[in-house]
Amino acid sequence: MDVKQAINDRRSIRGFKKDAVPQELLRKTLELGVRAVSAVNAQPWEFFVATGDVLERIRQDNMRSYNSQQPTDITHVSVDGVYLERSREIGRALFSAMHIERGDRVKRAEWSQRGIRFFDAPVVIILCMDWSLDETIFRFDMGCVAQNICVAAMEYGLGTCVEDQAIFYQETLRRNLGIPESKRFVCGIAVGYPDWDFPANQVISTRAPINTITQWRGF
Repeated sequence: MDVKQAINDRRSIRGFKKDAVPQELLRKTLELGVRAVSAVNAQPWEFFVATGDVLERIRQDNMRSYNSQQPTDITHVSVDGVYLERSREIGRALFSAMHIERGDRVKRAEWSQRGIRFFDAPVVIILCMDWSLDETIFRFDMGCVAQNICVAAMEYGLGTCVEDQAIFYQETLRRNLGIPESKRFVCGIAVGYPDWDFPANQVISTRAPINTITQWRGF
């Protein structure tokens, strides 16, 4: 796939087919992913990839935690001003596509549950880094590798969704995936073959015009 096309066409996939993803395709995706930018070439990323019965156990544990109103291990990012409006814009687009009305608490709850079920994707990749690493420096690298993974996956017909809901219940992940306490959770990436009949998959988030976010000097 052409790089320009891949970057332009990438979107968050929130509905997947049930088809299993071959391990070899995931391996190839990660091999491309780790060509990401890395400060001092430290390569801080570590991946825990789950599918099948293991992933289903995590889903069930997450739902039990959700239904029992167990506190999550991370909180949603808080933003204001133009950043909040951009966030609201994509929220409105998704809810419109899914026919979720503003006051429909049941459907909104169901939507939240989809997130902690990894949008029912057949694979989830949990991204971690060692607690010994300075987060202010190396979290940037983790963002770069996540973007690479999402774009690389498209080469193999796969869709992805980077999500913080994937790491809401971290003890569940540690227990089911054998993730040691020495590792810090960064994010999760749901992976699978896109279900293009799923309405939310037609939503593409907008981007601010370059002229509004760029200052040119010396041109």
